[in-house]
Amino acid sequence: MKIYTDLEQGSDAWIKLRKGKPTASRFSDIITAAKGDKSKSAKPYMRELIGEAFCPDWEEWAGNKYTERGTETEPEAREAFASILDTERLEDTGFVLSDDGVSGCSPDGLIYQEDRLISGVEIKCPSPKLHIGYVLDGGLPLLYKAQVHGSMVVTGTDYWHFWSYFPGLRPHYIVVVRDEFTAKVEVAVAEFVHEYKAAYADALPKLKF
Repeated sequence: MKIYTDLEQGSDAWIKLRKGKPTASRFSDIITAAKGDKSKSAKPYMRELIGEAFCPDWEEWAGNKYTERGTETEPEAREAFASILDTERLEDTGFVLSDDGVSGCSPDGLIYQEDRLISGVEIKCPSPKLHIGYVLDGGLPLLYKAQVHGSMVVTGTDYWHFWSYFPGLRPHYIVVVRDEFTAKVEVAVAEFVHEYKAAYADALPKLKF
């Protein structure tokens, strides 16, 4: 595992590093949250990653007003989350590369006890409608299940924090621990990486002059 602490998320260097790498935020395209089955999106996602590797300057999506508002609110949400920690230390990080050298994640913070990495946090700043839904439904939203468990797989940690924040409303906070789904994600990502490497090697002579 390699931790890129000095890499700013959203920067050109961060975008370049992630190109062609399956990341936890897209593990839902590898494994389904409901049953832990292989996702039908796995092959299209693999081809998307191959496209990123061969065409690194191509930008597929530039965000919208909701992602922009989330980015603006995140420092406030992060500060609110850090205030509830006890002896743990929350640190910024840009990207974490898995031991497989291919997959990774971009945590919203890594949590240390003294100098030992023990966990991380996924921070969301959704619309009021979504945030209220998370609070009322409780638990980890299915939309982020593969991402949160995948972050534990990438970092080798045993638990992960999920923090949904909207100013003026009670945050939705849970701690997710390793379980059978985490194990399924680990197997699914390993299989995906193996297939991706083979697909990339097969595509290389067909796509390059």
